Amino acid sequence: MAVFQLFDRNKTKAVPYFSFRGVFEAVQNKTIDFGMVPIENALAGAIDDNFDLLLEFDGLHIVAETQVRIEHNLIGLPGTPLSAIQKVYSHPQGLAQSRTFLESHPEWEPVPFYDTAGSVAHIAKVGDPSLAAIASAEASQVYGMAILAAGVESNHQNFTRFFQIALQTVPTKDHPNKSSLVFATADEPGALSKCLAVFAAHNLNMKKLESRPIQGRPWDYMFYVDVALPATGDQFEVAFAELKTVAKDLRLLGKYRA
Repeated sequence: MAVFQLFDRNKTKAVPYFSFRGVFEAVQNKTIDFGMVPIENALAGAIDDNFDLLLEFDGLHIVAETQVRIEHNLIGLPGTPLSAIQKVYSHPQGLAQSRTFLESHPEWEPVPFYDTAGSVAHIAKVGDPSLAAIASAEASQVYGMAILAAGVESNHQNFTRFFQIALQTVPTKDHPNKSSLVFATADEPGALSKCLAVFAAHNLNMKKLESRPIQGRPWDYMFYVDVALPATGDQFEVAFAELKTVAKDLRLLGKYRA
């Protein structure tokens, strides 16, 4: 769904992978032209795996952002009564975002699966009426299944933000309005404050700050920052150059249209 918000459905092939890492590897190996990965859900928060992968795959760039309204449905074999259900499959995020509905049926066992749509494919293949899945209405149509209960997400103001990633930066006809970067700081008092003060000094609106542990360096952290880019002027470029003097391991992840 995120792919087809940015690309023409009639000219684009969407290729599924079993893991987020698989998407990053496919882009790096030029198996696919672009990757589309979730980065944050409005309710469940950051998708930590993908923040870590952005750091690990340092040759990839964020080239666009889009948001998808998340609507979860309980899906099963056509004609299945709710009383027949014993297990409900979905991605852990799908289960977490439907917690209220699932808690109203304590007799059901939630089962984590690698993907929401994949969980529908699984129960369609098994053909067991005691199994159900939580996924999109589109997934139920693709696999010939039935929606047993619609809109089961706990909060209907549920959106997921996706990054389009590429091996190279992609020119856009629209001026980039957002940038993502990552950096570490010295282990000393006020180090992070000095870095963040650079954005304020240049009148840049910081939209997100996320910390992630550095692999192999216990208790050291990288900081991911999203910054709104002004329509005119070079404030960001000046701030980025200044940030180099107070931050460690600074890297630009992308300038893109959100």
